[in-house]
Amino acid sequence: MDTVEYEKRVAKLYRRFAPVARRYHYTFSRPSVTVGGTPGILFLGNHSSGKSSLVNELLGGGAVQDTGVAPTDDGFTVLMYGDVERDVCGPAALEVLPEEFRALEAFGPALLQHLRVKVRNRELLRGVNLVDSPGMIDAAEGASARDYDFAGVVRRLAEICDLVFFLFDPEKPGTTGETVNVFAQSLRGMEFKLRVLLNKCDTFKDPSDFARAYGTLCWNLSRVLRTKDLPKILTTYSGEVHPAALEPFDYADFNRHRMEFRAMVQEVGARRADNVYAAAHADFTGLSIRMRVVNLAARRLCLQRMRILALAAAATLVVGAAALLVTGNVLKADVTAFSWQSVLAWSAAVGGMAGMGFLSYLCDGLVVRLQRERLAERVDALFGEIYRMEMAIAQADDLRQRWNDQRAETAEVVRSAPLNLPWFGERRRAAVDAAVAGLKM
Repeated sequence: MDTVEYEKRVAKLYRRFAPVARRYHYTFSRPSVTVGGTPGILFLGNHSSGKSSLVNELLGGGAVQDTGVAPTDDGFTVLMYGDVERDVCGPAALEVLPEEFRALEAFGPALLQHLRVKVRNRELLRGVNLVDSPGMIDAAEGASARDYDFAGVVRRLAEICDLVFFLFDPEKPGTTGETVNVFAQSLRGMEFKLRVLLNKCDTFKDPSDFARAYGTLCWNLSRVLRTKDLPKILTTYSGEVHPAALEPFDYADFNRHRMEFRAMVQEVGARRADNVYAAAHADFTGLSIRMRVVNLAARRLCLQRMRILALAAAATLVVGAAALLVTGNVLKADVTAFSWQSVLAWSAAVGGMAGMGFLSYLCDGLVVRLQRERLAERVDALFGEIYRMEMAIAQADDLRQRWNDQRAETAEVVRSAPLNLPWFGERRRAAVDAAVAGLKM
């Protein structure tokens, strides 16, 4: 199956299960796939790490992105191909972007005010979209944070794009708080897409200067990455290529890494099908987990309400019979014959039953709220009960990771969302599992 046909199949699955995801309040990380779409590369990094300079060098033919020592851009810029060059900013940018970028709408107008699309007639952009990001900085104490969820946006763009380059420069090798947050949260589970670049290597004075910066970067990465091994770090620079041996520094390895970086950019198209599969597999597996846990919570809640209903019905009948018996005896009425005494006796019985029914209704609401709160606090136990066998296997780390990513949201669904789910919820869940099994190319 070629890439286009595979993307059509995946896009059809997203459309098919979108109503199910909404019913379970589950958000797909990549809610749509642009069939035959262009692969994407996301550039991240600290302020003044050289992201825009590197993008300009890749594009050639004059600068497209502004560069400078001071921050030059406070938003995300998507560079894509077009015969007629133009810039589109704000909410209108989404109309120009591929369908996959529609997921950014969830971050609201605050983000869209920081979104720009630059359409350029550059040869590289025929085969890849480039996404440049604002530099990560630490705000002064008391300064306000960004007015949109920066870490969330980075996460969503990393899910959409097929390759993520994270740039560091020698002066700030991973020291900002935003950088730590992005590595620890936004790029978790994205290590297969991530490539780390130590940029501006032509600014080192000597090998010992390089060794100190490289060692500091490795130490900082080891504190935030959850993998045992550090990712490969490409040592690169922008501008003219230096000779292989330029005193007092040898640029041979830096030049080799520059070529390796360019080769990754040129070959990113081969990664697109793999990334579409990875995103779809993660989305539908996460949906299956959400459905299993929420379905179990809904069944527990339904059984609890059935017990309350049975007790309330029994109590209502007892109260009605007791009221009929007592009032009938007091009034000396024959409740089987029509008389004002029997009418009063039956009225008392019906009134007692109605009062008991109303009290049962109030108790039901209270018990349901308490039960839902209890179930929400025990979602870990529900998950463990469902996946007991899977969690017993040593290779269940991926399952734990997926659960940890959605645990808090699932608990809130159990606590607050409507749980009047159909009894056929497991049948729909089985259909999702079948879709996961059939995702392979």
